[in-house]
Amino acid sequence: MKDKELIKYIVENNDYKYNLLKAAEELNELSTILLQYVNKDNKIDKQKIIEEIGDSIIRIKVLKKLFNKKKINSRINFKLNKLKSYIKENKYIGKL
Repeated sequence: MKDKELIKYIVENNDYKYNLLKAAEELNELSTILLQYVNKDNKIDKQKIIEEIGDSIIRIKVLKKLFNKKKINSRINFKLNKLKSYIKENKYIGKL
């Protein structure tokens, strides 16, 4: 089974709310590990972050199938353009 087929299978065979909860779970795990990495002076293994990024990307692919793709892409373009304008206007800080 190819990756796209697997994502399609998950979307079609899992309950809608289950897919939402699994995405929230994976994104929460990514959030937690990133906060731990920042707050614990890099004592967290980067491999754990990589694992959580991978898990989150899979669930985001599922979410992209559940929600309007054009609206998602529109939001992405809006946000990227906003960031570009911040950079152009020297308003982008990029640090704490």
